[in-house]
Amino acid sequence: MRFRFRCEYLGSAFFGWQVQNESGERKFDSVQGALEDAFAVALRAPVKLVGAGRTDTGVHARGLMVHFDFDGALDLEKTVRSVNGLTKRFIRIRDLEPCAPDFHARHDAISRYYVYTFFTRPVALYRDFGWECGNVNLNLDLMEREAKSFLGEHDFIRFCIPRNDGKSTLSTLTEFRLERPNDFSAVWHIRGNRFLHRQVRAMVGTLFDIGRGRYGEGTVQAIFEDRFEGERTWAPPQGLILEDVTY
Repeated sequence: MRFRFRCEYLGSAFFGWQVQNESGERKFDSVQGALEDAFAVALRAPVKLVGAGRTDTGVHARGLMVHFDFDGALDLEKTVRSVNGLTKRFIRIRDLEPCAPDFHARHDAISRYYVYTFFTRPVALYRDFGWECGNVNLNLDLMEREAKSFLGEHDFIRFCIPRNDGKSTLSTLTEFRLERPNDFSAVWHIRGNRFLHRQVRAMVGTLFDIGRGRYGEGTVQAIFEDRFEGERTWAPPQGLILEDVTY
């Protein structure tokens, strides 16, 4: 029988979602590995988890969808309590439920929704969940205008680290919006059908370079058309959260 659940986790405690081949120095290698260990104890049998996507090292998630197959008896509420207890404070699962046998957390997803938070002045309390840009004077209006260049279908080969797996680098973005909730932070809301390795961090870093005056208006389009020469900034991972996956 196939089950699915939502997963929330603190990305700074892991080397990304996917199980890694080599161990690191942090508490767990990966979110997937920590969860599979917890499920194996809770269910007294191994399970293979399939997530809707692969977040990078340090990237957080609030609504990653995950599915797995299990043929034994399963108490949904007890399993959730057990897994959450075994993963300490780093991971929480919710909404565990049976699903269609052909449901696939990754292949059936229609869109992914990310938020990226950055701070426009030095901060202490929230820096683990955003990019502290210090005292850099950012032109947020220009950044908003440039962000519109990402909307629609594009080949994002120049806004990612290619995995060389033969898969398409085309993505369609339907939302790239800047919210200013207070006088010291701003939040990008980014939604698309799929995202490539480090794509969001590359896009946000480019907008940062534009906002601080390093590069001018039209830079995003120049990068798409391979007319850009120069170094670019990669936004750090801690500001990025996978908020939701829709089906």
